[in-house]
Amino acid sequence: MKLFLITAPLSFLALFLYLVFPKNETPDIVKFLIISQVIFLIYLLFLYLLKRHSFSFKTHKKLFIYFIVIGLLIRFSVSFFSGEVSYLSDDVYRYIWEGKLIVNNYNPFVIAPTDMYNTPLADSTIYPLINHPWNVTIYPPVSQYLFAASYLIGGDSILGFKLLALLFELMSLFLMYQFIKKYQLPDWSYCIYLFSPMIIIEFLFSNHLDIFGLPFLLGSLILLKDYRKHIIALSLLLALGVLVKFYILFFIPFIFFYIGKTEKLKLIAVFSTTILIFYLPFILSSGFDLFGSLFVYLDSWQYNGSLYLLLQYIFSPETARYICFAIFFIAFLPLLLLPRFKNNPILQCFIIFTVYVIVTPAIFNWYLLWIFPFMIYYRSIAFIVLTGTSMLSYHVLVGYYENGIWSQMPLLSLTSYILFFSLLLYEIYKHTMNLKVNKN
Repeated sequence: MKLFLITAPLSFLALFLYLVFPKNETPDIVKFLIISQVIFLIYLLFLYLLKRHSFSFKTHKKLFIYFIVIGLLIRFSVSFFSGEVSYLSDDVYRYIWEGKLIVNNYNPFVIAPTDMYNTPLADSTIYPLINHPWNVTIYPPVSQYLFAASYLIGGDSILGFKLLALLFELMSLFLMYQFIKKYQLPDWSYCIYLFSPMIIIEFLFSNHLDIFGLPFLLGSLILLKDYRKHIIALSLLLALGVLVKFYILFFIPFIFFYIGKTEKLKLIAVFSTTILIFYLPFILSSGFDLFGSLFVYLDSWQYNGSLYLLLQYIFSPETARYICFAIFFIAFLPLLLLPRFKNNPILQCFIIFTVYVIVTPAIFNWYLLWIFPFMIYYRSIAFIVLTGTSMLSYHVLVGYYENGIWSQMPLLSLTSYILFFSLLLYEIYKHTMNLKVNKN
């Protein structure tokens, strides 16, 4: 067992480097799919053995230090050796472009990439690779300022973004450890995050911005334990997290109703003031028309959904979308009103994001980042498995790189979701049985 625990992290490092090298002109998506799933299967066995043998920071101190060293080595290696490669997603090019606009005193909430065609800013490196160039930005102000920092560091290159992403990932790594200690979770659960293939691939290789928001979420959850002492800092972190990406809005109602009356007033004041301060420079030049592209996204995008795709076969796409949105918002009511959920914001946040994953028309792999603290808190095998099998959704790129057409294989998505829902139902059943036993 100990031999496997020593060799598994080294195999992660070797396989991640194999994904990075060689850098072929045409990305080998089949290779990515195979290697990513091999890494994931080793990762599952690794976690199982850690749990089974009650891995502890104190009793296995040298092994823990070894894990940290290899985890850091994986992160630095993937970040730097992948270089300018970003063949799984082209979102990063829009990030750099919008940062470039900010640095040059343009408002990305007003100026779409197509508006800058044949201007000096329309470079030959980043500009041609921007996706949906007819749309203005959907990303909030803190993301915009981080994009600007990325551009100032790396210019017309994704290396500046990769450096910032690595910095925020290292912050998340530290705060996840603090979160686990604060909530007295099993020590082995730290390795769920430390060696997560999804974290490495989506944020250090594929370059998605959500990693900028995770430190704010983790910091908020850590401060929530002693919210009376830290309500100002808690409110500020929640606001900054929302200003990176809006997903933290899902969790704020539960935190709001959990804290005391005096703290509620402080949260409202600090949160709303912070939001206003960061949006104000953009409002002054664009008015309040800041969410046009976001509504376009909510109204039309679909990718790798589960319930939504099923409802599409019964109703029209528009009706299916409205049903899914209705289910999501209605789900807040029992979570806020029923005694079994009250005063348990971790459980409430976990359930509401689970509902979101089930009903959303578009669930890109990196969106699962926002459930990591709650997934780790409950050691949810259903979501741990989903973070790995969701990478199979990249099969659509096989056809794209061969003939320019996304080639979807519904059987792969179906298999992934059958496994997820089966495990989720088992966990719900197990949790219900435990509640009955405790009552008796």
